[in-house]
Amino acid sequence: MSVAVPPCQNACPTHTNVAEYIRLILEGDFYGAWKVNRVANVFPSICGRVCVHYCESACKRQYIKPRDGEKFSREPVAIRGLKRFITDNLHPDYVERFLAETLPIKKNSKSVAIIGAGPAGLAAANDLILSGCEVVVFEALPEPGGMLRVGIPSYRLPISIITEEINILKRLGVEIKLNTALGRDIQLDGLRKDFDAVFVAAGAHRPKLMKVKGEELEGVFPGIVFLRKLSLGEPVDVRGKSVAVIGGGFTAADAARSAIRMGARAFILYRRGKEEMPMDELEQIALLKEGIPVYYLVAPVEIIGQGGKKVAKLKCVKMELKEEEGAKSQKGGRRVPVPVQDSEFEINAEVVVPAVAQEPDLTAFPLNFNFVTGRQGYSTNVEGVFAAGDFLAGTTSVIEVIAQAHEASIEILKFLGQDPRLPSLPPKPRRLDNSPWYSEDPERLRREKVYGGWLGPSGQRFQEVEDSMSRELAIYEATRCLQCDYFIDIDKASCHRCGRCVESCPQEALELVLQETTEGQPGTWFSNGKWYTEDSGVHTTPELCIQCGTCLRACPHQNISFVRQR
Repeated sequence: MSVAVPPCQNACPTHTNVAEYIRLILEGDFYGAWKVNRVANVFPSICGRVCVHYCESACKRQYIKPRDGEKFSREPVAIRGLKRFITDNLHPDYVERFLAETLPIKKNSKSVAIIGAGPAGLAAANDLILSGCEVVVFEALPEPGGMLRVGIPSYRLPISIITEEINILKRLGVEIKLNTALGRDIQLDGLRKDFDAVFVAAGAHRPKLMKVKGEELEGVFPGIVFLRKLSLGEPVDVRGKSVAVIGGGFTAADAARSAIRMGARAFILYRRGKEEMPMDELEQIALLKEGIPVYYLVAPVEIIGQGGKKVAKLKCVKMELKEEEGAKSQKGGRRVPVPVQDSEFEINAEVVVPAVAQEPDLTAFPLNFNFVTGRQGYSTNVEGVFAAGDFLAGTTSVIEVIAQAHEASIEILKFLGQDPRLPSLPPKPRRLDNSPWYSEDPERLRREKVYGGWLGPSGQRFQEVEDSMSRELAIYEATRCLQCDYFIDIDKASCHRCGRCVESCPQEALELVLQETTEGQPGTWFSNGKWYTEDSGVHTTPELCIQCGTCLRACPHQNISFVRQR
């Protein structure tokens, strides 16, 4: 971990300055907190709902060391919830204020075509328009947003939230052309001639097949197709029917939960065990709360049709997990599911939704089209054409896609001979002679915010299920932050190397390191009859420091302070 970057910010793919916007919440500056978010993440209100929050997994609270007889909370700060709180509590004129601060944008005469109006394409459009380029986004679907719009149900991410974020981009000058598909309405070579650069962010919208007999029957809808139809209001007849969803990821959960909202009886089949499911624990709890059974260690081997046309049954086989040869080479070291001999059985199902995986659709691209990835960036083998997002990496998280788009847009600007003109936060260095905590003892404060939610009795089937934080809860949760962007600074010139700070530290984050040397060496110092090297003294381990300030109070010479470098 970089000494100058707290672990939450370091873990975030877009490196959002978490500690800064939490401070601004505590100071009541919600617009300032929103701007801190938008500098790094163009969609704060969206990520406040659906982000996988790597920042919370890295929260330094997990390293709090309990002392004898004391109970501390190691649960992370509810960072994602605080992000949503900010966006839910902005003054109605926040967009006008932002536009007044941002427009007009100085143009640079360069133009970029973007294929795909999903999170990657729109994030890149934001960076490129702010840097002075003309930006036109081409979207095959009738609505912008990509997987945000057609892959995440509105009970998790309301359409109005997506629309509000996209409208800001439009008002910045981004043009979005809908119902315009690559290979049908536009061609890659034509875009390359008409624009100075092309950015491919077409997503991964093509479902992978299970490759079982009967997959072509009426009533089989791949998971992403099923969700897309529901999101766009296309007819999907599942009311009163038995819907079998195949898979263990978020798409499977979204499909099953959406099906019951449409009046179906849904269940999930997963070929591995509960511990191996890609969906998180909160989603599994939601399935339980909404009455959706999950059958583990079961895999379909055939979809049986009624009269050879419509789905009627599933033939399945029981599975077991084994450490077979090559299993450890699989992603995450997962054991291999293997069919149990003579364990086949049938289960009734009128609709089957395979939600196993998806991939980019390359049919509209040249046969030799490929990517030059890794250290070489986001370029392709076609000069001036770049790619990122799910189209490049396969299905991934929204925040990772946004981070890739940021990097790709900088690469595009370099190709165009332009300097990025992106908003940035002015440095705010500050030195404190006490702890930066906003409460006397945040280690003791337990987390109260719980994510998730499930279908209630309201009858509004696709109403958002997760509640926003109240102001009181948000202030409480923000107070739990340890303010990890402050770091211990010891004035070596006046430090007596007495070690009292080391003895006082409850986290063992300080160590007195003494290296003896001979008299007369440059930078040496003398103490208790011995000579020591210049590097001798108190060394800090920032990863363990929780900014409690005990060492500051213990130092008899006031040589220690907290410093924030940005």
